[in-house]
Amino acid sequence: MITTVTLSPMLDKTVRLEVLKRGRIHRATSMTMVAGGKGINVSRQLKCLGDETLATGFLGGATGKMISELMDREGIPHDFVETEILTREGVTYVEADGRASAVFEPSLKPPVERVHSLSRKVNALSRESDWIVCSGSSPGGEVDDLFYEAILSAHRAGCQSVLDSYGAALTLAIKGLPTIMKLNKGEFEQSFRLELRNERDVRRELGKLVAAGVHFCILSNGARAAYAASKDGEWKVLPAGIQTVNPVGSGDAMVAGILHGFTQTWDFERCLRFGAAAGAANARVWQVAASSCKEIMSHEPNTRVQKLA
Repeated sequence: MITTVTLSPMLDKTVRLEVLKRGRIHRATSMTMVAGGKGINVSRQLKCLGDETLATGFLGGATGKMISELMDREGIPHDFVETEILTREGVTYVEADGRASAVFEPSLKPPVERVHSLSRKVNALSRESDWIVCSGSSPGGEVDDLFYEAILSAHRAGCQSVLDSYGAALTLAIKGLPTIMKLNKGEFEQSFRLELRNERDVRRELGKLVAAGVHFCILSNGARAAYAASKDGEWKVLPAGIQTVNPVGSGDAMVAGILHGFTQTWDFERCLRFGAAAGAANARVWQVAASSCKEIMSHEPNTRVQKLA
């Protein structure tokens, strides 16, 4: 089983309208809702690929209940810690010409006792899981330690871990040495306060993380080349060229695709190719992290993985 941990889930609304004008009242043409949050996206994509998964994290208030109901409708297994804190909402306004504008509410910190409850839950789930996936942002404070504790729980239980975060949650969790670390370029630069100006900079920083004990490091950069490193070498990944409709969740789809590859006992290079193809399949449609295996595989022939060292 692959367990995903989302500290800041979101009720993700898409509102469609003809044109968005500041200071005006608008009449929407449609509105849809989906359970949002990076770990939930990973679980959704894994479910579409036929992998056993469970989503956990914090949910609270009326929006938390709606997210739970939406996951039930999608058939995404979940076991969240309930809090008194209202789970945030995010609204994306999509105009008739395809232009999108998004507003995400801030994520509020849950009470300390709920933080401890989630830590205990993840510790217990580690004993039933093959992978623990720590995805997304943290609302801050005591919650920042949770990904670090989750990775240590995974180590103690003999399962593997994935880290895809940024800020304090990332810099703390790295000390636990996750099996896979996947970041995008912007989050890496923001978290470590450095600029990756060229390929040499990227390879140097990924090499440092591998030398420190992270088994697999992956740095994505939207539709541009991604890079990966492990003790067995370095790779450059050139994603398939597509017409982008909605890039949201492509990194999460990539993580799910790579993990699917590991469950199939593919070599790392094939896992990278399938993961990049999953990201491309996600970006070419509006629905987030819900591509079929057939759709993903159709992008593999146009996804190039080049061994650098």
